[in-house]
Amino acid sequence: MMRFQTAVLTAAIALAIPSTRASGQALAARIESAPPGHVAFQFAVRPGVCGNGRTYIQTSPGNFNGTFSSSIDETMRLEPCQPGPARVLLDRADRQVIAVQTFVGPPQELPGVTDLGIVSAQQAADYLLGLAAKSDGRVGRDAIFPATLADSASTLEPLIAIARNQALPRDTRARALSAAGRADRLPTIPPRVVDAILAVARDEADNIEVRRQAVRTLGSLAHGAGIPPLMDLARQTSSAWLAREGMSTLASSGDPRARDFLRSAVKRDDLGDEPLAIAIRALGQQFATPQDAALLRSIYPRLRSERARDAAFAAIAEVGGAENVRWLLDLARNESEISAQRRKAVEQAARAGAPVGDLVKLYDGVSDYGLKEALVNTFARSGDRAALDKLIAIVTGETNVNVRRRAISALASSDDPRAKEALKDIVTR
Repeated sequence: MMRFQTAVLTAAIALAIPSTRASGQALAARIESAPPGHVAFQFAVRPGVCGNGRTYIQTSPGNFNGTFSSSIDETMRLEPCQPGPARVLLDRADRQVIAVQTFVGPPQELPGVTDLGIVSAQQAADYLLGLAAKSDGRVGRDAIFPATLADSASTLEPLIAIARNQALPRDTRARALSAAGRADRLPTIPPRVVDAILAVARDEADNIEVRRQAVRTLGSLAHGAGIPPLMDLARQTSSAWLAREGMSTLASSGDPRARDFLRSAVKRDDLGDEPLAIAIRALGQQFATPQDAALLRSIYPRLRSERARDAAFAAIAEVGGAENVRWLLDLARNESEISAQRRKAVEQAARAGAPVGDLVKLYDGVSDYGLKEALVNTFARSGDRAALDKLIAIVTGETNVNVRRRAISALASSDDPRAKEALKDIVTR
């Protein structure tokens, strides 16, 4: 059934757009009839694309391709980023293209190059994607980038056709999928395009890296068109790999639907261990809210795996705040919890910003020596005066030899004169 669906989708894409458009064929004919050696052509780039004409291209604010003298800021100061056009330089051997280079910005002298001048952006994109669709090695991969710069050119479906073609190199297909996630900011993404990307992700006979890129592309499609199929991948149970990859992509999304899905996922009892841990960690990361932390605190008692509990600790600590610190410290005090979890709670409480005074009180109120050792490690990392005072007190007053040794080791690593004095007192006793 999968092979039949794949064939249908491939045919649909092929019917939707010819493999090489007429405009691309016209430019290809001009290139093929040019004298041997290098051939160049130029075309208009989309708004926001600029470069220095030689070494770097800026595709959007903060996104650069190329090389820099020592830093981006220094390079741009010396050679400011100027708007297009784009200039593509083709190297040929026996009239076959063997290398593709792209430049944007002020033109540079290119001696010995046949310059075809300015062509339309769509014509350039059609030619370049046609080249990518039939080329082996780096040529196909490198032809995709300039096509994505072409102003107002329609590139989405040709990119998907390249991505679906398993006869092409893995890097070319992955590059096409990545570009498809940023291509053609259309009012809507055609369902057949989403279905084609999803088919790549699901095809277990395909290359694993290409499949992974397909999942990521679903997460970057315009208008959140790939979020619903990502939810389907993340909730299915037939493939642990797909569930994990789908959940990971949703976890990095700021789409409100993805956030709601993650909140629902952590409440499930049938979710695999790894996808559950991914969902839990995601709720404490970039887009976390206090309500997310409250949800994680509420589900913690029914989490069965160590991986899920560790993820909950880390996520709650990441959110931070007095309420989460208090919860972590209360869990560390709870003698019904296993020692390992209590130690992790201490470590995450410190990471969440627990006051040293609260950690000192915790030390004084527990008898578990493993927990005390975890607290000594926390005091050693703190650098706070109260933490150093507690380490000195532990060295002089703690009865457990292992805990005292840890405290002595911590003082030995400190540059504070009081630590050195305390160690001297121990030696001279």
